[in-house]
Amino acid sequence: MSVVYWIDTQGMSFDNSIAQKLQHLLAETDATQDLSEGDQVTLKINTAEEGYEYGLRPVFIRIPAQAAYAKTKLHVTICDGLKLIDYWKQHLGSNFMRVASHQGYSNETLGGHLAVNGGFSGDEGDLFSCQSEDSDLGGVEVGTAVCRSDALWVLSHVTLHPLFGLSGALLNSGFECLVGSARSRVVRDINPYPFNGHRPPPERLADFRRHALECCLSIRNAVEGRLFFISYLWDITPQPEYFPFSNAPIAKNLGFLASRDPAAIDAVALDLIGKTEDPGGALGASEFRQVLELAEAMGIGSAQAAVQRIS
Repeated sequence: MSVVYWIDTQGMSFDNSIAQKLQHLLAETDATQDLSEGDQVTLKINTAEEGYEYGLRPVFIRIPAQAAYAKTKLHVTICDGLKLIDYWKQHLGSNFMRVASHQGYSNETLGGHLAVNGGFSGDEGDLFSCQSEDSDLGGVEVGTAVCRSDALWVLSHVTLHPLFGLSGALLNSGFECLVGSARSRVVRDINPYPFNGHRPPPERLADFRRHALECCLSIRNAVEGRLFFISYLWDITPQPEYFPFSNAPIAKNLGFLASRDPAAIDAVALDLIGKTEDPGGALGASEFRQVLELAEAMGIGSAQAAVQRIS
Protein backbone atom coordinates (compact mmCIF):
# COMPACT_ATOMS: atom_id res chain seq x y z
CA MET A 1 0.00 0.00 0.00
CA SER A 2 1.37 3.40 -1.01
CA VAL A 3 0.90 6.79 0.62
CA VAL A 4 -0.99 9.49 -1.26
CA TYR A 5 -1.07 13.02 0.14
CA TRP A 6 -4.22 15.08 -0.36
CA ILE A 7 -4.78 18.76 0.30
CA ASP A 8 -8.31 19.98 -0.38
CA THR A 9 -9.81 23.41 -1.10
CA GLN A 10 -11.20 23.98 2.38
CA GLY A 11 -10.30 27.03 4.45
CA MET A 12 -9.31 29.33 1.61
CA SER A 13 -8.12 32.74 2.78
CA PHE A 14 -5.60 35.47 1.95
CA ASP A 15 -2.88 33.52 3.76
CA ASN A 16 -4.05 30.10 2.56
CA SER A 17 -4.39 30.53 -1.19
CA ILE A 18 -4.12 27.93 -3.94
CA ALA A 19 -0.42 28.67 -4.33
CA GLN A 20 0.18 28.31 -0.61
CA LYS A 21 -1.74 25.05 -0.50
CA LEU A 22 0.47 23.63 -3.25
CA GLN A 23 3.58 24.82 -1.42
CA HIS A 24 2.30 23.14 1.74
CA LEU A 25 1.59 19.90 -0.12
CA LEU A 26 5.11 19.75 -1.55
CA ALA A 27 6.65 20.62 1.82
CA GLU A 28 4.79 17.73 3.48
CA THR A 29 5.89 15.15 0.89
CA ASP A 30 9.27 13.77 -0.10
CA ALA A 31 9.16 15.41 -3.53
CA THR A 32 12.70 16.82 -3.42
CA GLN A 33 14.24 14.19 -1.15
CA ASP A 34 16.10 12.38 -3.95
CA LEU A 35 17.23 15.55 -5.75
CA SER A 36 20.72 17.01 -5.59
CA GLU A 37 22.22 20.25 -6.75
CA GLY A 38 22.80 20.08 -10.49
CA ASP A 39 20.04 17.54 -11.23
CA GLN A 40 17.92 18.30 -14.29
CA VAL A 41 14.24 17.87 -13.45
CA THR A 42 11.57 17.67 -16.14
CA LEU A 43 7.94 18.47 -15.43
CA LYS A 44 5.55 16.64 -17.78
CA ILE A 45 2.39 18.74 -17.98
CA ASN A 46 -0.87 18.75 -19.97
CA THR A 47 -1.16 21.68 -22.36
CA ALA A 48 -4.67 22.28 -23.57
CA GLU A 49 -5.61 22.24 -27.24
CA GLU A 50 -7.00 25.44 -28.71
CA GLY A 51 -10.75 25.40 -28.01
CA TYR A 52 -10.41 23.55 -24.69
CA GLU A 53 -11.29 26.17 -22.07
CA TYR A 54 -10.29 24.51 -18.78
CA GLY A 55 -6.50 24.37 -18.87
CA LEU A 56 -4.58 24.67 -15.62
CA ARG A 57 -3.39 28.07 -14.47
CA PRO A 58 0.33 28.72 -14.86
CA VAL A 59 0.73 29.04 -11.07
CA PHE A 60 -0.21 25.37 -10.69
CA ILE A 61 2.96 24.52 -12.59
CA ARG A 62 5.17 27.32 -11.29
CA ILE A 63 4.95 26.18 -7.65
CA PRO A 64 6.45 22.69 -8.31
CA ALA A 65 9.00 24.28 -10.66
CA GLN A 66 10.14 26.60 -7.88
CA ALA A 67 10.33 23.74 -5.37
CA ALA A 68 12.58 21.72 -7.69
CA TYR A 69 14.76 24.76 -8.45
CA ALA A 70 15.25 25.45 -4.74
CA LYS A 71 16.89 22.02 -4.38
CA THR A 72 18.76 21.64 -7.69
CA LYS A 73 19.64 25.29 -8.46
CA LEU A 74 18.72 24.51 -12.08
CA HIS A 75 15.58 25.70 -13.83
CA VAL A 76 13.33 22.78 -14.74
CA THR A 77 12.34 21.72 -18.23
CA ILE A 78 8.56 21.84 -18.69
CA CYS A 79 7.17 19.80 -21.55
CA ASP A 80 4.26 18.18 -23.27
CA GLY A 81 4.05 16.19 -26.48
CA LEU A 82 2.61 17.36 -29.77
CA LYS A 83 -1.03 16.49 -30.37
CA LEU A 84 -1.69 13.58 -32.72
CA ILE A 85 -3.85 15.74 -34.98
CA ASP A 86 -2.94 19.28 -36.02
CA TYR A 87 -6.42 20.76 -36.37
CA TRP A 88 -5.22 24.16 -37.46
CA LYS A 89 -2.96 22.89 -40.30
CA GLN A 90 0.16 24.63 -39.06
CA HIS A 91 3.66 23.35 -38.36
CA LEU A 92 3.14 21.29 -35.21
CA GLY A 93 6.07 22.60 -33.17
CA SER A 94 5.22 26.22 -33.93
CA ASN A 95 1.56 25.59 -33.24
CA PHE A 96 2.31 23.99 -29.88
CA MET A 97 4.27 27.02 -28.68
CA ARG A 98 1.68 29.44 -30.04
CA VAL A 99 -1.22 27.72 -28.29
CA ALA A 100 0.75 27.40 -25.03
CA SER A 101 1.60 31.10 -25.19
CA HIS A 102 -2.06 32.03 -25.65
CA GLN A 103 -2.83 30.08 -22.48
CA GLY A 104 -0.37 32.24 -20.58
CA TYR A 105 2.35 29.57 -20.57
CA SER A 106 5.83 31.01 -20.92
CA ASN A 107 9.23 30.51 -19.31
CA GLU A 108 8.50 33.44 -17.01
CA THR A 109 5.01 32.39 -15.89
CA LEU A 110 5.92 28.71 -15.46
CA GLY A 111 9.30 29.16 -13.79
CA GLY A 112 11.21 26.90 -16.18
CA HIS A 113 12.06 26.22 -19.80
CA LEU A 114 8.96 25.33 -21.82
CA ALA A 115 9.74 22.81 -24.55
CA VAL A 116 8.16 20.27 -26.89
CA ASN A 117 8.82 16.73 -25.67
CA GLY A 118 10.35 14.98 -28.65
CA GLY A 119 11.93 18.15 -30.01
CA PHE A 120 10.36 20.59 -32.44
CA SER A 121 9.33 17.73 -34.74
CA GLY A 122 7.82 15.74 -31.87
CA ASP A 123 9.67 12.60 -32.92
CA GLU A 124 13.09 12.99 -31.30
CA GLY A 125 13.75 10.46 -28.56
CA ASP A 126 15.43 7.24 -27.48
CA LEU A 127 14.18 3.65 -27.36
CA PHE A 128 13.60 2.09 -23.94
CA SER A 129 12.48 -1.42 -23.08
CA CYS A 130 9.11 -2.05 -21.46
CA GLN A 131 10.97 -4.48 -19.17
CA SER A 132 8.28 -7.11 -19.34
CA GLU A 133 8.75 -10.62 -20.73
CA ASP A 134 5.21 -10.75 -22.09
CA SER A 135 5.22 -7.20 -23.49
CA ASP A 136 3.55 -6.76 -26.87
CA LEU A 137 5.41 -3.53 -27.54
CA GLY A 138 8.89 -4.63 -26.46
CA GLY A 139 10.07 -1.04 -26.28
CA VAL A 140 8.94 2.47 -27.13
CA GLU A 141 10.57 5.78 -28.06
CA VAL A 142 10.55 8.24 -25.16
CA GLY A 143 10.68 11.96 -25.93
CA THR A 144 13.97 13.79 -25.45
CA ALA A 145 12.81 16.16 -22.73
CA VAL A 146 11.79 13.18 -20.58
CA CYS A 147 14.48 10.60 -21.25
CA ARG A 148 17.38 13.04 -20.97
CA SER A 149 16.40 14.31 -17.54
CA ASP A 150 17.66 13.14 -14.16
CA ALA A 151 14.19 13.06 -12.61
CA LEU A 152 10.63 13.31 -13.90
CA TRP A 153 7.72 14.98 -12.13
CA VAL A 154 4.38 14.17 -13.76
CA LEU A 155 1.87 16.97 -13.27
CA SER A 156 -1.54 15.68 -14.37
CA HIS A 157 -4.68 17.69 -14.94
CA VAL A 158 -7.12 14.92 -14.06
CA THR A 159 -9.98 14.55 -16.53
CA LEU A 160 -12.01 11.71 -17.93
CA HIS A 161 -10.59 9.94 -20.98
CA PRO A 162 -12.61 8.22 -23.73
CA LEU A 163 -10.20 5.28 -24.09
CA PHE A 164 -8.25 4.92 -20.86
CA GLY A 165 -11.03 5.96 -18.46
CA LEU A 166 -9.10 8.58 -16.50
CA SER A 167 -6.39 10.93 -17.72
CA GLY A 168 -4.10 11.00 -14.71
CA ALA A 169 -0.73 9.80 -13.50
CA LEU A 170 -0.73 6.42 -15.28
CA LEU A 171 -1.56 7.78 -18.72
CA ASN A 172 0.66 10.85 -18.40
CA SER A 173 3.69 8.95 -17.09
CA GLY A 174 3.49 6.43 -19.90
CA PHE A 175 1.72 6.93 -23.20
CA GLU A 176 1.82 10.75 -23.05
CA CYS A 177 5.63 10.80 -22.59
CA LEU A 178 6.29 9.08 -25.92
CA VAL A 179 7.28 10.71 -29.19
CA GLY A 180 4.42 11.21 -31.64
CA SER A 181 5.21 8.22 -33.87
CA ALA A 182 5.35 5.90 -30.86
CA ARG A 183 1.99 7.15 -29.58
CA SER A 184 0.54 6.53 -33.05
CA ARG A 185 1.92 2.98 -32.91
CA VAL A 186 0.31 2.37 -29.52
CA VAL A 187 -3.03 3.79 -30.67
CA ARG A 188 -2.70 1.94 -33.98
CA ASP A 189 -6.18 1.52 -35.54
CA ILE A 190 -8.03 3.23 -32.66
CA ASN A 191 -9.43 6.71 -33.12
CA PRO A 192 -8.11 8.76 -30.14
CA TYR A 193 -10.73 11.46 -30.89
CA PRO A 194 -14.08 9.63 -30.64
CA PHE A 195 -16.19 12.80 -30.77
CA ASN A 196 -19.29 10.76 -31.62
CA GLY A 197 -18.92 8.67 -28.47
CA HIS A 198 -18.33 5.44 -30.39
CA ARG A 199 -15.60 3.43 -28.73
CA PRO A 200 -13.55 0.60 -30.23
CA PRO A 201 -14.46 -3.05 -29.59
CA PRO A 202 -13.73 -4.22 -26.02
CA GLU A 203 -10.77 -6.37 -27.06
CA ARG A 204 -9.06 -3.43 -28.85
CA LEU A 205 -9.78 -1.15 -25.93
CA ALA A 206 -8.19 -3.70 -23.60
CA ASP A 207 -5.12 -3.86 -25.89
CA PHE A 208 -4.71 -0.09 -25.84
CA ARG A 209 -4.96 0.07 -22.06
CA ARG A 210 -2.40 -2.68 -21.57
CA HIS A 211 -0.03 -1.09 -24.06
CA ALA A 212 -0.43 2.31 -22.39
CA LEU A 213 0.52 0.69 -19.08
CA GLU A 214 3.54 -1.02 -20.66
CA CYS A 215 4.71 2.49 -21.59
CA CYS A 216 4.82 3.36 -17.87
CA LEU A 217 7.51 0.70 -17.45
CA SER A 218 9.54 2.21 -20.29
CA ILE A 219 9.34 5.70 -18.77
CA ARG A 220 10.38 4.35 -15.38
CA ASN A 221 13.32 2.70 -17.11
CA ALA A 222 14.22 5.92 -18.93
CA VAL A 223 14.49 7.98 -15.70
CA GLU A 224 15.82 5.11 -13.56
CA GLY A 225 12.78 5.17 -11.30
CA ARG A 226 13.10 8.81 -10.26
CA LEU A 227 9.45 9.74 -10.58
CA PHE A 228 7.10 11.94 -8.59
CA PHE A 229 3.43 12.62 -9.27
CA ILE A 230 1.13 15.57 -8.63
CA SER A 231 -2.51 15.34 -9.73
CA TYR A 232 -4.77 18.38 -9.97
CA LEU A 233 -8.41 17.57 -9.23
CA TRP A 234 -9.46 20.89 -10.69
CA ASP A 235 -11.94 21.48 -13.51
CA ILE A 236 -12.41 17.74 -13.99
CA THR A 237 -13.90 17.71 -17.46
CA PRO A 238 -15.51 14.87 -19.44
CA GLN A 239 -12.95 15.35 -22.24
CA PRO A 240 -9.15 15.36 -21.90
CA GLU A 241 -7.08 18.44 -22.69
CA TYR A 242 -6.04 17.29 -26.14
CA PHE A 243 -9.65 17.69 -27.33
CA PRO A 244 -10.45 21.02 -29.05
CA PHE A 245 -13.53 21.48 -26.83
CA SER A 246 -14.99 20.31 -23.53
CA ASN A 247 -18.25 20.14 -21.70
CA ALA A 248 -18.48 21.61 -18.20
CA PRO A 249 -16.60 19.96 -15.31
CA ILE A 250 -18.36 16.95 -13.82
CA ALA A 251 -17.30 17.51 -10.20
CA LYS A 252 -16.37 20.33 -7.85
CA ASN A 253 -12.72 21.21 -7.39
CA LEU A 254 -11.29 18.67 -4.95
CA GLY A 255 -7.75 19.93 -4.44
CA PHE A 256 -4.39 18.31 -5.15
CA LEU A 257 -2.76 14.90 -4.71
CA ALA A 258 0.90 13.91 -4.50
CA SER A 259 2.61 10.51 -4.41
CA ARG A 260 5.43 8.41 -5.83
CA ASP A 261 2.97 5.73 -6.95
CA PRO A 262 1.00 6.44 -10.16
CA ALA A 263 -1.53 3.66 -9.61
CA ALA A 264 -2.24 4.70 -6.03
CA ILE A 265 -2.67 8.38 -6.88
CA ASP A 266 -5.08 7.50 -9.72
CA ALA A 267 -7.01 5.20 -7.38
CA VAL A 268 -7.48 8.04 -4.88
CA ALA A 269 -8.50 10.43 -7.66
CA LEU A 270 -11.09 7.91 -8.84
CA ASP A 271 -12.51 7.54 -5.32
CA LEU A 272 -12.71 11.29 -4.71
CA ILE A 273 -14.39 11.99 -8.03
CA GLY A 274 -16.80 9.12 -7.50
CA LYS A 275 -18.03 10.67 -4.26
CA THR A 276 -19.13 13.86 -5.99
CA GLU A 277 -19.94 12.89 -9.57
CA ASP A 278 -23.51 12.58 -10.80
CA PRO A 279 -24.35 8.83 -10.71
CA GLY A 280 -25.49 9.18 -14.31
CA GLY A 281 -22.10 10.54 -15.36
CA ALA A 282 -19.54 9.04 -17.69
CA LEU A 283 -16.73 8.07 -15.32
CA GLY A 284 -16.97 4.33 -15.85
CA ALA A 285 -15.43 3.61 -12.44
CA SER A 286 -15.65 -0.18 -12.68
CA GLU A 287 -13.73 -0.18 -15.98
CA PHE A 288 -10.96 2.02 -14.64
CA ARG A 289 -10.63 -0.14 -11.54
CA GLN A 290 -9.72 -2.97 -13.92
CA VAL A 291 -6.98 -0.73 -15.33
CA LEU A 292 -5.69 -0.13 -11.80
CA GLU A 293 -5.70 -3.84 -11.04
CA LEU A 294 -3.77 -4.53 -14.25
CA ALA A 295 -1.24 -1.82 -13.35
CA GLU A 296 -0.72 -3.50 -9.99
CA ALA A 297 -0.32 -6.92 -11.61
CA MET A 298 2.30 -5.46 -13.97
CA GLY A 299 4.31 -4.06 -11.06
CA ILE A 300 3.66 -0.41 -11.86
CA GLY A 301 2.17 0.46 -8.49
CA SER A 302 -0.41 -0.37 -5.87
CA ALA A 303 -4.14 -0.14 -6.51
CA GLN A 304 -4.55 0.42 -2.76
CA ALA A 305 -3.57 3.67 -1.09
CA ALA A 306 -3.24 5.14 2.38
CA VAL A 307 -4.50 8.72 2.11
CA GLN A 308 -2.79 11.29 4.29
CA ARG A 309 -4.92 14.39 4.35
CA ILE A 310 -3.22 17.72 4.89
CA SER A 311 -5.19 20.62 6.32
